[in-house]
Amino acid sequence: MGGIVVPTAKRPVKRKRTVLKGLEKGRQMHHRPNPGRWFYSFIPFKISTGGAAPLIPLLTMDVGGGPAEVGVVNAIGSTASMLGGLFWGKLSDRLNRRKVFLVAGFLGTALSTILFSIAKSVHQIMMINALYTFFIAATIPVPILIITKAFRLEDWDYAIGRFNEIGGWAWVAGMGVGLLLAQFLGLRGIFIALGMIGLLSVPWGVRTIREVPLHLRRETLGVYAGYVIEKFRYIPNVITHLPRISTRGFGKLYGASLLFWIGAMLYFTQFPVLLRERGFSPSVLYLMGIGNSAVSAFMYMRVGRRLGREGGYSALIRGLLLRAGAFTLIVLAMQLNGPQFLVLSFVSYFMAGYTWAFIGISTTSIISRGASARNRGALIGAYNMISSIGAIAGNFISGFITESLGFTSDFGLASLLILLSVVPLIGGKVKSSGATL
Repeated sequence: MGGIVVPTAKRPVKRKRTVLKGLEKGRQMHHRPNPGRWFYSFIPFKISTGGAAPLIPLLTMDVGGGPAEVGVVNAIGSTASMLGGLFWGKLSDRLNRRKVFLVAGFLGTALSTILFSIAKSVHQIMMINALYTFFIAATIPVPILIITKAFRLEDWDYAIGRFNEIGGWAWVAGMGVGLLLAQFLGLRGIFIALGMIGLLSVPWGVRTIREVPLHLRRETLGVYAGYVIEKFRYIPNVITHLPRISTRGFGKLYGASLLFWIGAMLYFTQFPVLLRERGFSPSVLYLMGIGNSAVSAFMYMRVGRRLGREGGYSALIRGLLLRAGAFTLIVLAMQLNGPQFLVLSFVSYFMAGYTWAFIGISTTSIISRGASARNRGALIGAYNMISSIGAIAGNFISGFITESLGFTSDFGLASLLILLSVVPLIGGKVKSSGATL
């Protein structure tokens, strides 16, 4: 009896230590910083840029510009955005820093917004818009790089989708703020107010964005379903290195995208000009912009979920056909006057926003699912480059077509190019899922 060892006295101690360790770990997790807390620092920035977007073409016309000048201003902005993406991406890689470039983007964009208020000529607007979009480019690719470092791989899609959702609704709020300001201020006063709002992102970003130095080969960075930026506003969405233009089975998609972006810019560049020509105030453009942006933000995640049930090409073709119809509506609207013109124009612009989710998400899904992991980053880079070239070309020629042939020819050609972009896609399929049209 004396040689028997009773072990029960040690078990409660071991169990107690396990419980204490569990409680300690839970407490640490409870106090762990939210890795997505910095998403909200983009809200003032997005409100500012969302409110300013409709005003740049209106200001161009106010200083004596016409459709051609508006197109050139947009083309210069798109080019500066593309070059800015290359510059900021290379510089952030060389210095291995991310936070400082986001804050610089916030600050430079806000100050450039205020500069619009003192522009007296079209040439000054061109220079300010180049500076404005150059700084916006600093805020586009870097957030995705931070997300891929701060979140687990399985959470990337959700985090990127959440980031874009916050930014999308902030953009809509910016339209609402612009609409409110338009009741009390002129164009120049609105730019000053929006720039001051954008400055709020600077201290907010300094406080919440965590520096995450990382060494990353950008050409291997993939594409995720939640990563959607509205390219007719920010072009390109992510060009951080010059890719080799390699199709690897996506040549038809690239060709369709080139036609699409030329057609899209023919429409979006001249739409504000048309409203101004018809005598409508900035408030009307803001109201239409709210409808366009709100439906885009609403549809992002819903379309992303639908792609798992149907092929990416099916969703893309549906979006393109609907957008061609939307562009045709504006041609019909121009044959009318008064309320009828206004209603058809609103429906056209609303449908253009609705279709963007189908087009943007399905395109990235097609490439990300159909490309190998080794080539995915290079292929999406090539796609963005081709899209940007198409958008710059569409911006540039839209004004000259409008001035020489009229709005009907410009919008009619836009609709035709969208329809033609469908032709190369017929019969396409996503290799990994086998989904066909």
